[in-house]
Amino acid sequence: MLKRVLMVLSFSAVVGIHAQVGYWPNDTKGKDKSVYAVKNITLYQDYKTKVENAVLVFQEGKVIASGKVAIPKDAVVLDGRGSYVYPSFIDPYANVGVEKAKRNEYNPGSLYLPADATSAAYNDAVKADTRAVNTFTNQLKDYQDYLNQGFGSVLSFNEDGIVRGSAVLIGLGEGLATDKILKEDAAFLLSFNKGSSKMAYPTSMAGSVALIRQAYLDAEWYAKGGSNIQKNTNLEAFNKYKKLPTIIETSEKWDVLRADKIGDEAGQQFVFLGSGNEYQRAKEIKATNGTLILPLEYPKPYQIQDALDVEDLDVADLKHWELAPYNAVFLAKEKVPFALTMYKLKDKGSFLEKLRDLNKKGLSKEEILQALTEKPAQLLQANDLGKLTKGAYANFIMTSDDLFSKESVIYENWVLGKQNVINRMPETDVRGEYKVTVNNQPYDLKIKGKITRPEAEISQGDKKGKVKLAVADYKIAMELKLPNDSLQNYRVIYPITDFKSRNGFAVNKDGNNVPFSINYVKGFEPEAKRQVPDKTDEPGKIWYPFSAFGSETLPVQQDYLIKNATVWTNTSKGIVKNLDVKVSKGKIVQVGENLSSSGATVINGANMHLTNGIFDEHTHIGLSRGVNEAGSNNSAEVRMSDALNPDDVNFYRQLAGGVTSAQQLHGSANPVGGQSSVVKFKWGENMENMRFPDAKGYIKFALGENVKQSNWGNNPNRFPQSRGGVEQAFDFWFTRAQEYQKEKAGNKNYRKDLRLETMAEILNAQRFITCHSYVQSEINMLMNVADRFNFKVQTFTHILEGYKVADKMKAHGVNASTFSDWWAYKEEVREAIPYNAALLLQAGVNTAINSDDAEMARRLNQEAGKAVKYGNVPQEEAWKMVTLNPAKMMQVDHRVGSIETGKDADLVLWTDNPLSIYAKVDKTFVDGILYYDASTQAMKDRMVKDEKNRLIQKMLFSDDSKKGNTQAVNREVKVLYHCDTLEGEEHNHEH
Repeated sequence: MLKRVLMVLSFSAVVGIHAQVGYWPNDTKGKDKSVYAVKNITLYQDYKTKVENAVLVFQEGKVIASGKVAIPKDAVVLDGRGSYVYPSFIDPYANVGVEKAKRNEYNPGSLYLPADATSAAYNDAVKADTRAVNTFTNQLKDYQDYLNQGFGSVLSFNEDGIVRGSAVLIGLGEGLATDKILKEDAAFLLSFNKGSSKMAYPTSMAGSVALIRQAYLDAEWYAKGGSNIQKNTNLEAFNKYKKLPTIIETSEKWDVLRADKIGDEAGQQFVFLGSGNEYQRAKEIKATNGTLILPLEYPKPYQIQDALDVEDLDVADLKHWELAPYNAVFLAKEKVPFALTMYKLKDKGSFLEKLRDLNKKGLSKEEILQALTEKPAQLLQANDLGKLTKGAYANFIMTSDDLFSKESVIYENWVLGKQNVINRMPETDVRGEYKVTVNNQPYDLKIKGKITRPEAEISQGDKKGKVKLAVADYKIAMELKLPNDSLQNYRVIYPITDFKSRNGFAVNKDGNNVPFSINYVKGFEPEAKRQVPDKTDEPGKIWYPFSAFGSETLPVQQDYLIKNATVWTNTSKGIVKNLDVKVSKGKIVQVGENLSSSGATVINGANMHLTNGIFDEHTHIGLSRGVNEAGSNNSAEVRMSDALNPDDVNFYRQLAGGVTSAQQLHGSANPVGGQSSVVKFKWGENMENMRFPDAKGYIKFALGENVKQSNWGNNPNRFPQSRGGVEQAFDFWFTRAQEYQKEKAGNKNYRKDLRLETMAEILNAQRFITCHSYVQSEINMLMNVADRFNFKVQTFTHILEGYKVADKMKAHGVNASTFSDWWAYKEEVREAIPYNAALLLQAGVNTAINSDDAEMARRLNQEAGKAVKYGNVPQEEAWKMVTLNPAKMMQVDHRVGSIETGKDADLVLWTDNPLSIYAKVDKTFVDGILYYDASTQAMKDRMVKDEKNRLIQKMLFSDDSKKGNTQAVNREVKVLYHCDTLEGEEHNHEH
């Protein structure tokens, strides 16, 4: 009898007493050395090896034998009575069982130096010397949910900081903490979230990336001799733990690629904690060669109450609601290795249900079990977990049936050979189909559901009644409301030993006995054994990019012949009517009259104007989680390419306005900002493929009110606080860069400093400055600084008082990128005039007009047209201000900016003179790929509308919507970044 065996377990005698290290026990317990054998089980030795009618033998927390093996004579025998036994699950990302870090409210004006004055001082968000094992509390309440869902071990960590130190691998269940530690230092943890740090740096995601990158370099320097120069226990710990499996937490799919680039530079292969939208770029994520850890928390359906809710919903959010539950399925199709976690799951009790749902959606049982056992064991290098073969830990769960059956329940979860009862194993399974007679009337009775909570239903033909069922150890009790007899109820109770056949009496509502009989027909068939794959709920398609106006497939290069257009060549040929332009393999291959198509797609350009694409020298679109790294007066180490977001719909909107390339700039929060990202608007491509090929390095500098923090509204304590201080900041950093170069030349083990590396690139003409500027005195000042340090400023952007110093700018050799007619939006632009661009051009300064605004960029052609009005600039020269001139500033005019043979086929076909307010874009090409076509836009609009409608209808009738498990529609307006945008703070949108 199982009850007797359980009693043996509860009162198992002490085989041998072993003194505890450091103290004497205050009881008579000792270490259990008994041999245990579980028989009559269906055993999964690993995720794919299934043994019927097997035996599992274990002792002192380790498996001795399993499979078709003999039971040792001295074993304590447990009868599994047909239950299924699986290796307990492993959660490789669980912040349970350790003390939680105290959360502090971030104040950007607080600290610019580490608060830690010890030898661990580095950056307060870098906590490499944290060891989760030191704060492991082993509180059963912390991980009871994990035991209930089948987990036997978890990786636990301190969830605080960008570098979180080492994580501990622990076994769950009751017992001493010292007995639960499987690996003291099992993994190294990173994130992009600074946590409790009050330090100002970093303030942006790109800053977090830079901090991790620098930390790896500093640790390498420290290991190679830096420890002889200074003692830093944080870097010592970093070097020690970076050899461990390294897990980095991400918050979206592009983070995985950002993190992978850090890992490639540092020579590390990361494991990535996913966010749930990795399916949107599964191929790119496969190319990282990393393993993902996937949470199973999915977005709730939206509360759709009126037409405004429908209007405010983004089709991308709706599609993610539908596709998020298929994340693991899509990744498995691309053969991306992954493990599963309960992390982020709000309802921990739903985990098993979500596993079964994954199986229904297309993941095999083996793939799911592998993601719960073998994969996490591999990534944590814990070879004695995740299986039930000789030498493995005796971590296993016993279930009533196939784990993936809806009705299956976990009876017990054994961890390190110790029993944890989750659901008591019933003596008898009463589920099945029966024939019942009540008062001489025949009925069909079905008892189904979970073995621990069976449910019953009664029917007569196609009519159904109601049954209340109660099953105890010794009795079965039912209350019946029969079909066609809804006013009557019958009660019956009988011994459970008679569950298959019983003749007797039921009691009606008047207390009278009526004849009753029940006879067993056949056993219960679990859902998993009768399940047929459901093909009726196929998900929609993934769009590239995952945004409105995305496509299921990316457009491809074709050969085109655009005939009889008015071509704005931006060459000595000028504007030529009735000219043909031929494109092949992404390049302009011919410009002339009456060209042969030779198989190219012919586009009739008659009565239209063909230009090269607009180049926006100054934009902040397509950047994620912060355009300013405001935590220092110099953030030269920060790369805006790390923040590139190809899904930003503004790329598409601006393609519709003729923009094909742009410089993505850091903001103007500090004198020395971050490195620029130069991109082509290749809508639907990934981060890497959007970057402008072979573009030179640029960096954002800034002058004026923003950098001295007069507009931020904080409690500023960061240098500089004055315009004079801004000059001193430049002087300081360039002097440091000169000293740094001398040290590099004479010291093989110099500390590679990414900030000073970038400053040195400027001095060596390897990186070029775009400087936010307004006032003539400051413009002069930076040119004087450049002269002192023997470099040239490449471009002054905004430059609204440039007309005052145009002669000096010409002499310095600097470019000007300005606004057309902006004025008086803040104090330092009081003297701006709309003739600025014309006057700069007249003085011989290469002049461009930029947007610095997501909306204005859609009409940069009209901004260029204003130069004709203000200053009588010739039309073609005005057009060059948004095409050839910015290309020259960015030193890519050998590729773009004019229409001539050999240049990139970045072309725009307009319905009218491109400087006219009546001109519309008909087609936009980038590298010979048609990315915007006005003739198909109505179809795209319809596609978005139809997709929204399909998803809303599906959402309204979803189970969660019916249960009220919904979320409110988010009506917050998405931030469009400007120069002074501080992520997460209220701000005015001044430039």
